[in-house]
Amino acid sequence: MAINRKMLGKLETVFMYMSHFFLACWPEKRPGLLFLTDSAGRLLHLVPLSVKQKWKPASFAYEVGDDLTAEPASVVRQALVSGQLAWTEQAEQDCICACAAIPLREQDGRVRATIGLVVPKHDFPYDLASYMQGMEPLIYMGYDAYIKRATSEIVMNANRYHRAKDFVLCVIKQISEIVDKGCCSAVRLDDRGYMLPQERYTVPGGEERERHLSEIIPRFFNKRITPLVADENRLVIAPVYCEGTPLYAFILHIPPDEADITYDVRDIAFLQNVAEKIRNALMRAVISDQIRREERKKDLLYKLTKQIQASIDVNDVLEEIMKSIRQLYPYAEVDLYLTVDTNTSLPVKQLTFQAGQDAYSSQAYMEGKLVVGHRRDGAQEVTVVAAPLLGKQGVYGVLQLTAARGSHLLSTETDYLSILAETAGTAFENARLYQQSRNLINELRLINEMTQQLNRTLNLDEILQIVTRMMLDTFRAQHCAILQWLDEHRLVVTSASDEKDVGRQVAVTEQPVEGILREGRGVIVAHSEPQPVPYSLRLFASLMGVPLWRESKVSGVLLVSDERSNVFSFDDFKLLEIFGQHTSLSITNAMLHKEVERMVCTDNLTGLYARRYLDEQVTRSFEQDEHGSLILIDIDHFKQINDMYGHQVGDEVLVQVSRLIKQCVRDSDIPARWGGEELAVYLPNVNTSQAFIIAERIRSRVEAETRPRVTISVGVAKWDRQTHRQVSMDTLFRKADIALYDAKNRGRNQIRLA
Repeated sequence: MAINRKMLGKLETVFMYMSHFFLACWPEKRPGLLFLTDSAGRLLHLVPLSVKQKWKPASFAYEVGDDLTAEPASVVRQALVSGQLAWTEQAEQDCICACAAIPLREQDGRVRATIGLVVPKHDFPYDLASYMQGMEPLIYMGYDAYIKRATSEIVMNANRYHRAKDFVLCVIKQISEIVDKGCCSAVRLDDRGYMLPQERYTVPGGEERERHLSEIIPRFFNKRITPLVADENRLVIAPVYCEGTPLYAFILHIPPDEADITYDVRDIAFLQNVAEKIRNALMRAVISDQIRREERKKDLLYKLTKQIQASIDVNDVLEEIMKSIRQLYPYAEVDLYLTVDTNTSLPVKQLTFQAGQDAYSSQAYMEGKLVVGHRRDGAQEVTVVAAPLLGKQGVYGVLQLTAARGSHLLSTETDYLSILAETAGTAFENARLYQQSRNLINELRLINEMTQQLNRTLNLDEILQIVTRMMLDTFRAQHCAILQWLDEHRLVVTSASDEKDVGRQVAVTEQPVEGILREGRGVIVAHSEPQPVPYSLRLFASLMGVPLWRESKVSGVLLVSDERSNVFSFDDFKLLEIFGQHTSLSITNAMLHKEVERMVCTDNLTGLYARRYLDEQVTRSFEQDEHGSLILIDIDHFKQINDMYGHQVGDEVLVQVSRLIKQCVRDSDIPARWGGEELAVYLPNVNTSQAFIIAERIRSRVEAETRPRVTISVGVAKWDRQTHRQVSMDTLFRKADIALYDAKNRGRNQIRLA
């Protein structure tokens, strides 16, 4: 028959210890049987009381595993049913056999086992019932011996481990196996004796047991842990202190799903005894952990210093810092505050001095030294350590760690954190200086390339296209544009990355254009939600804009935008300002060049083209066109006007006639001042009949609209490729001049065809 050993637990072992004490008190050569049963009456152990004992009563012919309650008169049965001592005498062949059994009770009153004694009456002259009553001290002695032996084994087994975690796991595993109720856990204590939930272990594991421990720990937040028995003996806590230093709290706890089970006085005493005996060994393991941790810190600090000092990349430096901090302080929350922009993928926070900024990080930055403080985080009190990232040229940010208050991970390591932050600050500064120098080199290369491309042309359209393309490539933006004044109320898009935007008009009151025009300063804008770009139907969340200048006045705006948030850095903005300066200079040069060209090919008085320009354009027409006409004009009696009114009025007459000529011809036609009071108009791809109509229109308007009134004589000549194979400007002019003199000879104020 199977034996329910799990129900007995440590009582079976206690019986073996008790039997040793019993045998020491039992008279030598006196026969008898000492036995142990479980709560169902099955025989577990049978111990003869004399050496080489041959006596064995016929009424007790049982083997281990047999049921001793089968007989109605069985003392074991009576003891289990009544819960009291039971005894009986039974006559056998040569003697009377006396048998007694006493139940072993738990604290809740349940009988967990029985201990019995069988002796021959003639060899046992004492009252058996009274004798059995006196066995209770022996049971306690056996239990004490068992506790000492079990505790010694626990300490001996745990001493094989040099790490506190392995040591504690070994202890709670053995305690759990011996107690055999609920589960056993251990929680690290801080230097005040408060629980540190980050370091806790439970045996046996499982989601339900972990949840139960998580429910227990909050009950002791901000409380110094002392020995405790609570929850109707379902929770036992035994803290371990060594020389006043808190180490761990060992906990026996029964989850709610294990009903009708409690811890008895033996379980409580056992846990407290283990906690007492392991304190020195546990202290050594904790100190050993601290020594290893110090060695690891030094080694990690050396490696970190070596790595980050050798790195010239800001992102690599930041990543190494955060990685090292998280390795050393896995239970701390790490925040990195920076005062400078960086494109790292790490969760970096911007260090500001506005409401809501952490006070400790601000203080560490302002004072340039490590700050330690405490604050409430919900129901928990936490420790905050803020260490400034110090460099030779300033403070670049703050490294902040937050953990449960009293955590040994923070409170005793401020010197190390200060050294780490200072080392990191120096490395960060070196990497940033290198990055800045590299950026400056790239900017110089870019500016040099931009200057070279812009210097290759003085064509305004080409300049605008070059600038637009370089802005798009440099800032990797989604769209960009160049806006210039159209009139005092509007700007017009003269170049854009999207050709559809060219020609769009923007009111000067649009934002952010209005601010750039009014203040004459660039802007960098970041929105959480995309908004429409002023010059396009596109959306933007990030935008940069700088003014263009001409003669100390704002002449336009450069805009770069993107739908993504926080795309542009301050360095990007400074580079765009350089773009604006070079673009302003190039546009001014192009416009000045255009003005010089205009002045070279334009008559200053009349505003008509000069004769040289007319010659060039007519010669080009001979090469490209099929035919054309030349109108030659002379103001009648112009010398008399000068003599009568003066040369100033004569000049005014020339201006009036020139203005009327320009109003009567097309943009593709070429009106010019031939010399003195003679004017000319070349009409490319125009035949004689059409040229005559245009000439007549000019003649009639001059006669009607000039003040003082003047008339003109006109000669018209033509050429075509089929008739004139070898045509020249001199030939065409000579023909028109002959027709002009014919008009003068016929009475003036008329048109003659060559």
